[in-house]
Amino acid sequence: MADAVPRLIVFSDTTRVAVPILLDRFTAIAEAGLPGTVQFVLRDYALPLRERWALGEQLAALTCRTQQWFAVAERADLARAWGCRAFHLPENGLRAADARSYLGPEVVLTRGCHQPTSAVEPELDALLLSPIFEGRKGRPALGLAALLAAKAEHPERAWYALGGVEAGHASACLAAGAAGVAVIGAALSPDPAPLLSALGILNR
Repeated sequence: MADAVPRLIVFSDTTRVAVPILLDRFTAIAEAGLPGTVQFVLRDYALPLRERWALGEQLAALTCRTQQWFAVAERADLARAWGCRAFHLPENGLRAADARSYLGPEVVLTRGCHQPTSAVEPELDALLLSPIFEGRKGRPALGLAALLAAKAEHPERAWYALGGVEAGHASACLAAGAAGVAVIGAALSPDPAPLLSALGILNR
């Protein structure tokens, strides 16, 4: 497992806001967070490749300037092209062994997960368990008990809470054994300070 993992994972979603607004919000988070504590993940699976590449270039530049993490979801070729520090696998994406072989031993591998007692591929460094606080796509909210169960089942892995996580939930997730939280909508708040403060990574 990687020696260090970020405390906050932020996924891009241009179906919620336009790219300029997304970049404005992400810039606020990157600049307000302690260096090395926030990971931005280029997701946006349906975005045309040229637009996805352009957004990735901007996120790569932002994370380089602010010393945060940059990751790509699903597309290992893009992660390799940008020299990403991390790579996110959807639940039914590439095998972790194939991603590890392609990207090398230094890249942090994460995967989405919906069952706290699922089998965990040994190559994975962290798993994002969802949905924790809000049901999604017909799945009911798992609650903090699922985080406790996941950590008990696989204590050697870093676990993140995803799904309806906001500033008010963050400390409870950490208390339940999470290495951090992953967010989509919460990252679009004009003021990132409450979330970063709750996670203990606000750069005061």
